[in-house]
Amino acid sequence: MLLLAGCVGGQGGTTASPTTGDAATTVGETTASSDDTASGDDAASSDGGSAVNFYVSDEKNAMSDFAHLNVTISKVGLKESGGNWTTHDVNDRTVDLTELTGANATRLGTFPVENRTYETVFVHVSEVNGTLTGGEQVRVKLPSEKLQIHQTFSVGPNQSVDYVFDISVFKAGKSGKYILKPVISESGTDKEIEDVDEKEDDEKEDNETVTDAEELNATFVGNVTRGENATVSVTRNGTAVANATVSVNGEIAGETAEDGTLTVVVPDRKELEVEIETEDESVELKRTFGEQSGQGNGN
Repeated sequence: MLLLAGCVGGQGGTTASPTTGDAATTVGETTASSDDTASGDDAASSDGGSAVNFYVSDEKNAMSDFAHLNVTISKVGLKESGGNWTTHDVNDRTVDLTELTGANATRLGTFPVENRTYETVFVHVSEVNGTLTGGEQVRVKLPSEKLQIHQTFSVGPNQSVDYVFDISVFKAGKSGKYILKPVISESGTDKEIEDVDEKEDDEKEDNETVTDAEELNATFVGNVTRGENATVSVTRNGTAVANATVSVNGEIAGETAEDGTLTVVVPDRKELEVEIETEDESVELKRTFGEQSGQGNGN
């Protein structure tokens, strides 16, 4: 499914008059209402114009046959009702349609457009590479290197409209051949959008947070004995951490030196707890001493 999101105004693309040729075509109608207005980066530009946020998504159909279906999109075209074409380059963006099923979609760009009613949308595809679940490379037919939908939608002044252009892959009977086609029933300005780019960013931040929490490491250098000195070494990814605060059984003992170490006095008690803190991380070391032995066991 290809997803097209739209806003009108600002700087435009180049004007062109493409011919339909034998491009795969579907027909429908949709109208953007005032409820489609967005805020933030997706809203109309600061000069008072509007813009189109263009997304890609995929209807299932024969998609389950594929491990990957990479489609490279070179540009998007919009035709005004009874007017000119405007094309917008998307720099040969490659998307894997197998990752864009259902409401999942990826935004190809935000296109400034005029405050108009539009009747046709073109997606120009420069390359298609399909890999079946069994690992076999398969040719996927694309009529005339472009897909088009005849579907009316309007964009008002200072309005941002999300338009979904849905593309799916269909199996041609028992021939084993596949073809890409737009899906009119899943395209339009009223479709649900789950932006996979935003989800990936959120997951990346979550993973980085977990990684950061695990990066701080502390160890004792040598033996640890009740009533004697012990050296704590603090590192992050193998690099010494200076100025980390070290507390022994709840009392601050000092900060680590440039080499990440600090020598502390081990209290003459059965349990030893050493906490090491930086500005945003902390780690603990614990030792338990036996009644007879002065050397401790633990982390």
